[in-house]
Amino acid sequence: MKPTRLLTPIRLFLVAMALALLVAGPAGAQESKGEAAKAEVKDEAGLFGAEARKKAQEELEKVARERKVPIVIETINSLGGREIDEEAARRFGRAGESGVYLLISKDDRKLSRLRVGEGLASAVPERTREAVRNALVEHFARRDFDGGLERASRVLAEALASAGPEGPGGPLVVRDQVKLTLAGARKALAGAEAKAVEMKWKMNIAVVDDGGHLIAFVRMDGARPASAATAQTKAITAATFRQASGPLPAGSNPDVLLNLSLQNAAAASGGKITTLLGGVPIVVDGQVIGAVGVGGGSGEQDAEVARAGVAAVVDALKGDRAHRD
Repeated sequence: MKPTRLLTPIRLFLVAMALALLVAGPAGAQESKGEAAKAEVKDEAGLFGAEARKKAQEELEKVARERKVPIVIETINSLGGREIDEEAARRFGRAGESGVYLLISKDDRKLSRLRVGEGLASAVPERTREAVRNALVEHFARRDFDGGLERASRVLAEALASAGPEGPGGPLVVRDQVKLTLAGARKALAGAEAKAVEMKWKMNIAVVDDGGHLIAFVRMDGARPASAATAQTKAITAATFRQASGPLPAGSNPDVLLNLSLQNAAAASGGKITTLLGGVPIVVDGQVIGAVGVGGGSGEQDAEVARAGVAAVVDALKGDRAHRD
């Protein structure tokens, strides 16, 4: 009987340990899984400053943990003759093709497409992927690498944060957006045309929505017909790039090769981009709701008329708010 009494506590202890391991096992696995869903800015090429890298990583880290979506932005010095998207696909595949991945090659001056894992298409749609890439292109063109990283990280974090509560399915609609109406487009046209008349310039004036789709257009008497297409392209550029059109990088020494490359790339893909002055975005409540594009004069003249069109809309809205208050 004594051996039996001694074995009973031992057996109970072993059973308790086994149960503890069974309970701890899944918890440990979940913790490892949670740790895998993190954000990293791997800067082998040394493009970013330490503070910018830290800030971007912290912003992405928060949403990565909340959504259990790993996010990696990686820079390398050179592709060694490989294609950027092929190399990005190889590295993404090595990581299990989960989460979000972007590759930047410093010496080749190339960015990969933003790659997303299965189930993330709704949370990171093509429009968001282009916005992330464009943010980098715009800032990198001005050699503002830290600014590009900051902007791209914010766009990506906001997209993932807006996903549905059960995961990256995303909301079905986006509410409370500001939209440019036909009346607003006509107000912009009137303001721009009034400025052109005042300065005795004959202009083509186009107004587009936030996606670059034409809402209103006017060709003043005597304006060059050839500048009609130019005016629309300027408006599309300002609306979709979310900034005024013009040479890149901004300043007195634009990069001619960069400007030609951007326009050729746009033409090859069926898109419309120009680095000519004369396109100005319409910004209301911090949102780009459209743009005014002008052609027919010098670049500075076109830009001045476009700014007058934008001001007409913005000033009218301020007057409406003041009246309501």
